[in-house]
Amino acid sequence: MAKLLMLIGCMFGLLWLQAQSRGELLRNMDPIFTTALDSLEMGRPQAAISQLNVAGEKFKKDQNWLKYAGSLLVLGKVYFQTDQLDSSLFYLHEARRIASREGNERLAANTDEGIARIYLIKKQNTLAMQHYRKFASWCLRSGKPRAKVETCIQMAQIYTRKVEPDSVALYLHLGLSLAKSHDFPVLQYKLYQMLGLRFNNINRPDSALYHYHQSLELLEKHPAPEREILVYLRISHVFLDNENPQRARKYLRQAQKLLQTSTNPFPKATLLYYEGTTLLAEKKGAAAILVLEKALEAFKSLPKPQRHQAMQARCLKSLAEAQHMLGQNEKALASLKLAKALNLPIFQRYNEMQTELMEAAILSSQDAVAASDELLMENMVWAKKSENLNYLLELYQTLAANERKKKNYEQAIVYLDKVHALQQQLDPVSRASSLSNHEAQWEVAKKDKSIGHLHDLNQQKAQRLKQTQLRTALMAGGLLFLLLSSVWIYRRKRKQNIQLSLAKQAVEASLQEKELLLKEIHHRVKNNMQVISSLLNLQARGVQDPVALKVMREGRDRVRSMALIHQTLYQNNDFSTVETEDYFLKLAENLFHTYNIDQERVQLVAQIQPLKFNVDIMIALGLILNELISNTLKYAFPAEQKGEVRISLTRNAEQVELKVEDNGVGFPPNFAPNAARSIGFSLIHAFTQKLGGSLQINNAEKGAMASLIFPLHHNASPAA
Repeated sequence: MAKLLMLIGCMFGLLWLQAQSRGELLRNMDPIFTTALDSLEMGRPQAAISQLNVAGEKFKKDQNWLKYAGSLLVLGKVYFQTDQLDSSLFYLHEARRIASREGNERLAANTDEGIARIYLIKKQNTLAMQHYRKFASWCLRSGKPRAKVETCIQMAQIYTRKVEPDSVALYLHLGLSLAKSHDFPVLQYKLYQMLGLRFNNINRPDSALYHYHQSLELLEKHPAPEREILVYLRISHVFLDNENPQRARKYLRQAQKLLQTSTNPFPKATLLYYEGTTLLAEKKGAAAILVLEKALEAFKSLPKPQRHQAMQARCLKSLAEAQHMLGQNEKALASLKLAKALNLPIFQRYNEMQTELMEAAILSSQDAVAASDELLMENMVWAKKSENLNYLLELYQTLAANERKKKNYEQAIVYLDKVHALQQQLDPVSRASSLSNHEAQWEVAKKDKSIGHLHDLNQQKAQRLKQTQLRTALMAGGLLFLLLSSVWIYRRKRKQNIQLSLAKQAVEASLQEKELLLKEIHHRVKNNMQVISSLLNLQARGVQDPVALKVMREGRDRVRSMALIHQTLYQNNDFSTVETEDYFLKLAENLFHTYNIDQERVQLVAQIQPLKFNVDIMIALGLILNELISNTLKYAFPAEQKGEVRISLTRNAEQVELKVEDNGVGFPPNFAPNAARSIGFSLIHAFTQKLGGSLQINNAEKGAMASLIFPLHHNASPAA
């Protein structure tokens, strides 16, 4: 259920405050940063990038290194906002290196915070923690109380993700003490909510209610109706967790009264969710499903629904619980699968543990005991670390049921003893609600064990009766021989089957690992090429010679054409071949964008037969096509002349033809392609020879035409 809603709200609020703080720092450094940040806020990231590139070159030329680092920091922010995380990380690391070299701790700390956020999204927790600690160390030394409190909140959230309850409690109490002493009511409210969630999560409802009531007292001094609504909803949730839906409804009604004056759709959707969970606690499964489905649709219809994925996941989990209650187990498992997919990375372990414990219970009810046990054992360590007794109680109850189904009654009783011990630790309200279920399982386990014991006695009596009927030693010896032979054959067969099964699993695991490694290799190659392209961009800023600048940009385009192949490979399941149509179109569009060609002035016409080639062939074709299209865009349409570029790829029998045509000005009268000594034409001829093909470049009736024909069997694997 939604025990972590407040933490998610705090995380987005804290990230916004830190982004605002970093924005103020950069706006004060230079007016160009204000202009770039305004362009980003107005949804024009490309304009911001262009402004920052120009400013960065100027700062670098003037050796104003702090402002140059500031321009890189803003570039990292722009790329982060446009979801280009690798580029953002590159610029942020460069900004931090320069800021550290120049001794500006504040600028370096702000880059550390940005770098940590990216590593957190990438789930590289160790690196994220390293940079967050650097940022936190600066905040705690800076002497600014608000920054210290915000840092305590952020560190508590990080340790929540790492499931380290002691560290979470330390930072929350330290932050609350600082917020009280410096009178920060908004931060006090956040910390009270986080502490309430924490105490409710470790089965201390009295402490949770205390902190929620402190929130209400704070809101009396600083009214905020929507926050008050959320507090009432969380108080109702405490009573729901302790099996007291009647008291929960009391606070739901108070929230409904306040909601009448609110125009914000988020509290309304949240109220629907809590209404559904209350119906679920009242065992009204059908009614709960209707309300929870409405809540789910309400969260999806909110502006920027991706920000509310955590609540959507909780709606789906409660919906699965209601479906399981009504025996709709397949629907319940489908809902849990969707909930897992929506879990936010920052609290993924908590959310996965909740959904997987419920999934294990459903699988157990379907007699899928092995799959249920696997999920339970995976969550055993996390459940113990979380300090949540309800998680452990649910886990041991399901394990006991599984052992009973496996007729392992001794182990079932061991788990039921743990269930009984946990129930003694829980509050009286919770203990009373779960006592009947525990006692019922306990009695069933004892009865099943007694039945099993009687069954074993009957088998032994039957065996003795059979032995008394054996009249001769020969018959007894023959029967024993047959029995031993059967056992030996059975064990041998079973051992062989187990070995075959293990070998098959090892082969499948090895294959999956190799596919994963191959995908990672392509991904890293693409990333490295992207870094090379970015380095060429940075280097080009300091180049004054037009010829050298042109050569560097052409080199960058060639690197991008190869990087696009590796990007296509790791995004698809087929790691050996690349599909021509998608790759050629993306390559052409990138070149149009690079040369700033208006596609209303120069149109791209493509007739590409969908074929597949291996990586070596596609690199050669990509570089040839890159040079041909680049030359066309640079020389075929001077002085804003309109026209079109036509690309075609066709397969004829055992040959493939790649053709690039245009209706521009054509080649000069004395132009001889075979005698051209440029790098571009050298690459074209070299890769044509590698493909074993022939190349014709000449003027057409109007414009120019280049045709490459190469054999299909030459290191290629085409497929329609």
